[in-house]
Amino acid sequence: MIGKRTAAGDNSFRNDRRIAALKKNLVSYSFVLPFFIGLVVFTAYPIVMSFVYALSNFNGVKITEIGLFNFTDKIFDFSEFGWGRKVFGSLGITFLYVIGGTGLSLVLGYILALFLRAEIKGMRLIRVLCYLPCLIPGIAAGFIWTDLFSADLADPSMNGLLNTWIIKSGGEPLTFFTSAKTSLATLIFTGLWGIGGGMIMWLAAFGNISPELYEAAKIDGAGYFKRLFAITVPMSTPILFYNAVTSLIGGLQVFGTYANYGTGVEDSLNFIAIRIYVTAFVDSFPGNYGLACAMAWVLFAIIALLTLVMFKTSGWIQYGEDG
Repeated sequence: MIGKRTAAGDNSFRNDRRIAALKKNLVSYSFVLPFFIGLVVFTAYPIVMSFVYALSNFNGVKITEIGLFNFTDKIFDFSEFGWGRKVFGSLGITFLYVIGGTGLSLVLGYILALFLRAEIKGMRLIRVLCYLPCLIPGIAAGFIWTDLFSADLADPSMNGLLNTWIIKSGGEPLTFFTSAKTSLATLIFTGLWGIGGGMIMWLAAFGNISPELYEAAKIDGAGYFKRLFAITVPMSTPILFYNAVTSLIGGLQVFGTYANYGTGVEDSLNFIAIRIYVTAFVDSFPGNYGLACAMAWVLFAIIALLTLVMFKTSGWIQYGEDG
């Protein structure tokens, strides 16, 4: 009888512990529940449905056909009036922007950081001034550049500040955003205004390099450029790789320019993300959401492939002094 009471007491104690643990876990789960709801509703569900729509002719109202036709008959149709010319034309413009903008930003940001790492009076203030342009919202900066680079060859009074200076100096006004030949180059140039953001990353990388390496190199008689290419550049390759990957991913998804410049003269600024948006919401009503989703998945595949290649070929990165 005593044994039965003891067993019953043990079971009751175990049940009480389970209930207490369950209550404790429920409280913990309640804190992470909003995250999981957001993950499912705003990330997982859109991804799954975009893949479904990519395999259909969904127009925002209904689906009447399922298949690969958005890829085979449209995106990879390179006939004279096929979508392939438009899609891969936008991809070409996007890659030119990424190569030109990313390359210049990385190089000039690195050079700027090398200059700003010097410990001289007032250097901290100069660093702050170089970073301040990064705080200007993209839309506001776009309006500033639009006014600055405004060009009207027919009516000189309608030119922006830069062309006004050129004309008063006796030169010929430049076309900037008003010509398909100069739109992309002008946009890349305006993007250099934000190299202060990359400069911060480079300065952080330089700060992690041991001063003992430079002291040893000086003792061995190494000059500035020898120390630069033997120590500074190799030891900052992790940040170089990080900046390259993030710049590639961000550049291939550039969209903010649409608010200020639209698709550009003769579609010269019609980047792939902009074409996806225009296909879905602007070109027709109801929109061609199926084709837009298909283009988005093509862009995703390209970004994933390029990122994988960059990681697979990252053996040149040095993560430590013995790298």
